[in-house]
Amino acid sequence: MSWLERFVLTERGPWRRYGVALALALGSLALVHLLHLVEGTQLSSLAVASVVLSALYGGLGPALLDAAVTAIGIDYYYAAPLAAVFDSWTSVARVLTYVAIGVLIAGVVAALRDAHRRLHGQLQQVEQAKRARENMLAIVSHDLRSPLTAVLLGIGYVKRAAGEEKALAGLDGALDAIHRSAESMKRLVDDLLDAARIEAGRFSLDPSRQDVLPILEDAVESARLAAEARRVSLELQAPAGQAHLARCDRQRLTQVLANLIGNAVKFSPEGARVEVRLADDGEWLRIDVRDWGPGIAEKDLPNLFGRYWQAAETAHLGTGLGLYIARAIVESHGGRIAVASRAGEGTTFSVYLRRDRNG
Repeated sequence: MSWLERFVLTERGPWRRYGVALALALGSLALVHLLHLVEGTQLSSLAVASVVLSALYGGLGPALLDAAVTAIGIDYYYAAPLAAVFDSWTSVARVLTYVAIGVLIAGVVAALRDAHRRLHGQLQQVEQAKRARENMLAIVSHDLRSPLTAVLLGIGYVKRAAGEEKALAGLDGALDAIHRSAESMKRLVDDLLDAARIEAGRFSLDPSRQDVLPILEDAVESARLAAEARRVSLELQAPAGQAHLARCDRQRLTQVLANLIGNAVKFSPEGARVEVRLADDGEWLRIDVRDWGPGIAEKDLPNLFGRYWQAAETAHLGTGLGLYIARAIVESHGGRIAVASRAGEGTTFSVYLRRDRNG
């Protein structure tokens, strides 16, 4: 973005916009007066230029302030009698004429500025939609190719096994590979559909009163095999002897927790530990998922829940939709999700759900 576009497009507070307009008006009057003293000419067009700049910088209101100040200043300094303003109907008419000209200029420039800002915003939306479409196509083409290849290889093996009795011994493995690949493709399609529903505002839940602990236990168990394969220790800690009740959609909450725990396992080094903790945090139930993996760079934290976003070092390890969907699900429950991480020191994701204390 060029300096001129930043000058026009940057959002600014009212004090700054009106303060700059006043400074431009007084500055233009000072220049007009200085040139009049040095060269004996009155370049009142400088006052017009300040109105234009005020309109570009701050919009219509600051430009009107600039027009009023410069109109009064020009009449005060250069119209007879000098050092007087509003001393006669002629003076009032002059000031009103200057103001009317300034208002016209300010209105035209402010309208052009607003039109440019709208067009710039629409262009950004188009660019974002284009990037999202390109990202989605890249994700689909990349993430579906591997499981689809596995499916095709498995089907080929099954067809050969049907004609060769000795190949039947490996049939179970081929069918398992086909099943895992089909599940992988289904998860990708489900993520894309969920993301589309969220964007369209059609994402819905089916909440009921649930004990969160059994849901958390199911999510931990679903990640157990992956953790054992990576020799990662998966630990669940929760207060015993009490119910942890919340109104939630069991399936959707399981989806969130499985995603967080699965990510913690996936990004942990072999032999590491992943801790899952359920705690009572006053009016909230807090679920922490902590790993001792490589952590997340501070610069990446603001982008972590963005759609399709992935850190450069973990690109192609997922769709970039999991955390985006997880946040939408948690916020749809009236909760929130937070992350704390430092590069090289691991990561903790915390899910907060409001406790249900009603009988």
